[in-house]
Amino acid sequence: MPNVSTALAHELTLTECEPIVVPFQGDRAGDGPLTLGQLNILRWLDAFPDSHGWMRWELELPEGTDLDDVTETFAVLLARHEGLRSTYAAGPPPAQRVAAAGELVIHRFDAGTRPVEAAELGHLLDTRAPHSPKTHPLRVALATRGGKVLAGVMDLSHLTADFLGLAVFGREFAHLVRHPADREVGQARHQPLDQAWAERRAPLARRTASALTLWESVLNRAPHHLYTAASTGAPRDSVAAELCSPAAATALAAIEARTGSGRPAIVLAAICVVLSQRTGQSAGDFLTLSSNRYDSRSADYLGTLVQSAPMRVDTAAVSFDGCVHQAWLATVKAGRHGIYDVEKRSRLAAQAEHRRGVRFCFEPLFNNLVVGRIDSPPQEAPAGTTLAWTPMVETDVMLRFDLFAAEETLRLRLWTGHLDRVPRDELERILSAIENLLLSAASEDLSRPRMDEVTGLDPLPRDGDWLLVDSCWIQVGDVQRLLDEVLAPLSARVFPEVRGEPLVAFLARGPRVRSAEEAHTLCMEGLSHRPTAMTPRRYVLCDHAPDDVTDLDAWLSRPVVAEGAGRTTGHPG
Repeated sequence: MPNVSTALAHELTLTECEPIVVPFQGDRAGDGPLTLGQLNILRWLDAFPDSHGWMRWELELPEGTDLDDVTETFAVLLARHEGLRSTYAAGPPPAQRVAAAGELVIHRFDAGTRPVEAAELGHLLDTRAPHSPKTHPLRVALATRGGKVLAGVMDLSHLTADFLGLAVFGREFAHLVRHPADREVGQARHQPLDQAWAERRAPLARRTASALTLWESVLNRAPHHLYTAASTGAPRDSVAAELCSPAAATALAAIEARTGSGRPAIVLAAICVVLSQRTGQSAGDFLTLSSNRYDSRSADYLGTLVQSAPMRVDTAAVSFDGCVHQAWLATVKAGRHGIYDVEKRSRLAAQAEHRRGVRFCFEPLFNNLVVGRIDSPPQEAPAGTTLAWTPMVETDVMLRFDLFAAEETLRLRLWTGHLDRVPRDELERILSAIENLLLSAASEDLSRPRMDEVTGLDPLPRDGDWLLVDSCWIQVGDVQRLLDEVLAPLSARVFPEVRGEPLVAFLARGPRVRSAEEAHTLCMEGLSHRPTAMTPRRYVLCDHAPDDVTDLDAWLSRPVVAEGAGRTTGHPG
């Protein structure tokens, strides 16, 4: 796992010095369109302006590193990678602008005689005047004593690079800071401007079109949430539990040797098996993050290529090794469909949401952050299994898994934005089941019944309020609450089934609602943050509501003034 630092909250005593100015000179300047990956990030930053648009990296510094070694290394990397000297304009049209030359300002702090942790620098960097990730591709802070650098952290804009691009920077920085003779820009390499133009030419353009075709198919059939649970009434907070298990890493090595599949695919298979048992569904459509780094020129590419890609893993295989193979095949397929125009995908999603009466969550279920086996020295592994809890940023995702490491120890984080629906004991239960499954699969290929036995999980409890409609598990009570809120003061009642048709809503016509289309529009507007609700499949508008709105026969006896699905053909989104 790379040294991505976290901030400390205790009192800091580092003394700020005059900043260091590092001039840089590249070979090329230019303007051009954004890459599809950059467009994806720009849309995210615009939609969630409070999101943290930076990734933090702890600089790998050998003991006794001179300040000149660090500044020279930054100058070389800024010249080598155009993304480090690019800014981004929202447009229209959105654009990236590469500067041929300029200056990097590095924040410098004197450590005095005390020891320094990189996390302290991160905290100090956070308190500096904020810079937009659109206009500042990177920012750096160093702790020094005399002419020596004791610690350093860097924030890199998500528009500049994804996590694997950040790892490229970290790997090259660690090498150059140790080897002055290698501080050369080197041969020309693939740059974000090159990627942007390549995406507009065949065959990459055909590949992006194919990805959108797959997206359209998935959006028309997939559940809006793979995992749904009833609210407990607790506050809707975001929290994560990180499992650290050396024993599970040892088990992964044995399974890898037996199956020939990589460790991330094995972990994904275990996740899918456990979720299949908990949701009661043998196959699931969900999102993963595709690195989109499958050719030689992307190996040392410093840019953002990663995008969400749809994935379908069928866990109906007769054994765990079969599930591992299915996970590997699904990962390969997702990689072929991981580059696309997010604006076009969003329009497809809006049309599917309107047609199906749902709101999708586009957070990935699985994010593989394992960079490689030689990028950095392994962190000291705990003696046994540990579980650490961390508050997280607000999100609408029910479950998300982040795989950080799988060599010396398995580091798997599971987090939710719905602690009211996925409480802490459920997160712990799922992670424990995954660990138990891996430990048992280390010595043998587990049969389906054996997998059920070792995880010890039963399907989520669902009472009579639950209904499976259009592959989505929903609660009729939540649909009723939706109607009560968005149609008030009109009387409305949803029934689980009417004459063989699911989720039929009866309502009294009023000034705001004179047609099924108007009712559906209001319901769609109020559907956000309701993971166990969807809009009615049909709306029946009556002249007046009966005295007992819960009486279906009474509604059926009322004169109907309008009815229909409320879905507009060709809805633009």
